[in-house]
Amino acid sequence: MARKSSIDWAAVEADFRAGGQSNRQLSEKHGVAESSIRKRIKTEGWVRTNASKVRTKPQSAHQPARTRPAAPAKQGGIPPESADYHLNDRISALASRLVGELEDATAYLGEIADAIEEETAEDRSDRRKQAMLKAISTRDRAETLRTLKQIQMMEAGKAGKKGVKEERKEAAEKAAKGRFARMASPKLVVNNGK
Repeated sequence: MARKSSIDWAAVEADFRAGGQSNRQLSEKHGVAESSIRKRIKTEGWVRTNASKVRTKPQSAHQPARTRPAAPAKQGGIPPESADYHLNDRISALASRLVGELEDATAYLGEIADAIEEETAEDRSDRRKQAMLKAISTRDRAETLRTLKQIQMMEAGKAGKKGVKEERKEAAEKAAKGRFARMASPKLVVNNGK
């Protein structure tokens, strides 16, 4: 049979009524099962005095990107030229922010990795840690930046750098037009069939 441990329910109730911690945090602090705390709350009718201060999720260090409010649409719609212009501006702004993030992530990569190590030290599996490390990897962000630049170049009408196959094909066609051009088929001068 399990031993009953001495639990200071008065302290648990006082912490609950203070409203600074969630039931799970209280259970960890006082070494009591969360279900036991919920049972006492229900049977004894405990009420939080300052319930608005309970935080169940830690505050995120991530700050969302600022977005401009959407401009009201005109009755005639937006002309396609200006839509492309605004798209190019937005892509340029996004690319600038990504470059800034890449610079920051590169400059503070060691500290960020250490913080991830500390946060995931008690995790049972490495999946969370690997996902966090992938989120700060420069490869994914650089790939996104490259894609944005390609879209911007296509929208601006600039032809991007040609691939190796296209360059070789053009070189072969150029060489085939000059001295090494294909010879014409021979002409039949005498008709022996008549």
